Amino acid sequence: MEKQGWVSIWLGNISEEDSIEEYVDLTYDKEGESVPSKFFIDFNIDMDETDEDTIEKAVLKNSSSDISALLDGCSYEEIIITKINKRIDLKESYNAVILIYNFEYTNEITSTDAFDFITSTKYE
Repeated sequence: MEKQGWVSIWLGNISEEDSIEEYVDLTYDKEGESVPSKFFIDFNIDMDETDEDTIEKAVLKNSSSDISALLDGCSYEEIIITKINKRIDLKESYNAVILIYNFEYTNEITSTDAFDFITSTKYE
């Protein structure tokens, strides 16, 4: 749900940078209406509760199980990493990250084939 000052974080494994764009970015039909991406469908997220401009996504060159390395370079990284570093212990390595700012995911679906919901936390 839309919630100012919160960020929701997903980590996953993806083979190419272009495919994360296809997985996350909204598309538009012939009438100009937005169509939810596979990511929004997979995690049952109402695209009207988010703003496209508040989504960050990246595919890293190397996989890691270190949350600090995975979130390095994201907006508000100092705050986010400090808040979650001690309470998140990743059991596997990931090479892709999706963050949605001003959104608190309700954890309805925790995992899909490619991505896992990790946490929501305040960043302000």
